[in-house]
Amino acid sequence: MDLFLSLTPLIVVVVGVVGLKKSAKWVSLVAMVYTMVLSVLYFKTEVFEVIRQTKIGIIEGSKMVYMIWAAFLILNMLIHTGAMDRIKEIIAELTLDRRKQIIIVAFCFGGFLEGVAGAGTPAAVAGPFLMALGLPALEAATAALIFNGIAAALGAAGLTTIGGFSPFLSTQGAEAVQEMMNTVPYLAKVAAPTAIDVDATIMNISMATSFIQFFGALICPALVLFVLYGKKAFDKEIACFAVFVGFVYGISLVIIGTFLGAEFPTICAGIFSLLASVLYIKLFNRSTETPEDFKLVLDENAEKSSMSAWSAVATYLILMVVLPSVRFFAPRWFIGLGFAVWIGTTMAFVCFVGSIILKATPSMPKYAKESLFSVVGALIAMAALLALANLMKVTGMLTIIATALAEVTGGLYPAFAAIIGSLGSFVAGTTTGSNIMFSALHAKACTILGLSIPVVFAAQSAGGALGNMICTNNVVAACTTVGLKNSEGIVMRKVFKPICILWTLYAVLALIYVYILLPNLPVVLK
Repeated sequence: MDLFLSLTPLIVVVVGVVGLKKSAKWVSLVAMVYTMVLSVLYFKTEVFEVIRQTKIGIIEGSKMVYMIWAAFLILNMLIHTGAMDRIKEIIAELTLDRRKQIIIVAFCFGGFLEGVAGAGTPAAVAGPFLMALGLPALEAATAALIFNGIAAALGAAGLTTIGGFSPFLSTQGAEAVQEMMNTVPYLAKVAAPTAIDVDATIMNISMATSFIQFFGALICPALVLFVLYGKKAFDKEIACFAVFVGFVYGISLVIIGTFLGAEFPTICAGIFSLLASVLYIKLFNRSTETPEDFKLVLDENAEKSSMSAWSAVATYLILMVVLPSVRFFAPRWFIGLGFAVWIGTTMAFVCFVGSIILKATPSMPKYAKESLFSVVGALIAMAALLALANLMKVTGMLTIIATALAEVTGGLYPAFAAIIGSLGSFVAGTTTGSNIMFSALHAKACTILGLSIPVVFAAQSAGGALGNMICTNNVVAACTTVGLKNSEGIVMRKVFKPICILWTLYAVLALIYVYILLPNLPVVLK
C-alpha cells in the first residue's frame, strides 16, 4: 500500500497531462492539493511541515518563472528591434538547412548554456531562439528538451556531480568506510583510512559519467531529427554532420571529464562542438543543396537588415561571456540566492546591456510587461509542481519508490540506477536534486551487491539528466518560452520515445561498465 500511494501523485500528473491532455497549470494544482492531503492523512506528516514545504515550493517555483521571464525579455527585445531578423540572415549565410540549425542552436549552444548555468536555461533560451528562426513551436520545445537530457549530467559547472554527490560522500565516517573496504572496490591512500577522498572520488564519477554520456551524445543529434521528421530527415550529408557533431561533443566530455573533472566537460563540449559544426559546414557543405522540406525560407521581398552583425548577436555573445564569469567569479552571496535567481538576474542585466547597443533602452518597460504576461500561466504550474516535489521528498514517498525498485532488480541494479535517477529528476526538477536524494540508496545497494560506487553513481547522474526531458517543470518552462499553451502532454509524448531509447542504451552501458570495463573503479579513501 505504501508503494502504491507513493506513486499516486505521479500518476495524477501523468494521467492528467498526458492521458487527459489537460493543462499542466490545473493538473499541478490538483496534484499538489492531493499530495498535501495524502501527506497528512496517510504519511502522518505534521500539518505545519506540509504547509512549510508547500510554501518553499511556491517560492522556488516563482524563482524559476523569474528566469523564464528574463529569457522572454531577451527574445522580445531582439524581435522588436529587428536583431532577430538580422540573426536569421547571419545563420542563413552559414546554412539554410533547418536540421543543421537545430543541432547548432539546441545541441551545441544549448549544451554550452547547460554547462555554465543549468536550471533549465537551454530550454529557456535555445527553444525561443529556434522558434524565432522559423521553427514551429512544438519542434523547438521538443529539440531543446531532448538535447538537455544529454547536457545536464555534467552541467551547471559541475554542480550536478559535485553538489549532487559530495553531501553524501563527505559525511561518511570511519564505520561506513570500513564497510566499503569489505564490500566494494576502493583505493586507500593511507593504511587505515577513516574518510572518503571526495575530490578524487568525484573525478572517478565524472569519468564514468562521461563514458556513458559519450554514446548518448553520439546518437542524440540524429535521434532528435528522427523524432521531429522521421526517416525523411536523413541523407548522407546530414547523417555525417549529425554523427560528426555528436562525436566531437561526446569525446570532449570524455577527455575533459576524465582529466579535468566535473566542472568543465559540458562547457567545453558545447564550445568545441559549436566551432566544429561551423568549420564542418564551411569545409564540406558550402556547395550542397538543402532539400526543400528543410530549407529556411527567407522573405525575398523583405529589405536586407542594415544592422551590423555584431550588434545583432551582441546580446547572445555577451550572455556567453557573462554567464560563466558570474558562475565562477560572482560573490558567494549572489550565487547563494539560487540558480534561477542569479541566472535570471544575469540574463536581465545582459538584456539591458543589449538594449543599449541596439538603442532600445526606452522600450524596455514595454518589453518587460509583454514578457510578464507571457509567464503568468507558468507561475501557477511551476509553484504547484515544486511544492508537490518537496512534499514527496519529506514524506519519504520517493525513497519508498526507489527502494522497492532496488529490491527487485538484484544484479541488474546498475541498469535501473538510470531509471531511479530519472524518477528523481522527474519529481525534483533537477539532476542535482535527484543525485542528492538517491546517493545514499545507491551506495547501500553497491555495498550489498559488491558493485563499483562511482559507476553506479554515474548511471544515476546520466539517468537524472534524461529525467529533465520529461520533468513536468521543464516541460512547462519549455512550452511557455515558445508560446505553446496547454500542450505539455503533447510535448511529453513527443519526448517519450527518445527517452526510452536512451534509457535502454544507458542501462546496457551501466551493466557493461560495472561488470566488464570498469568493475574496479574505486571509491578513494583517505
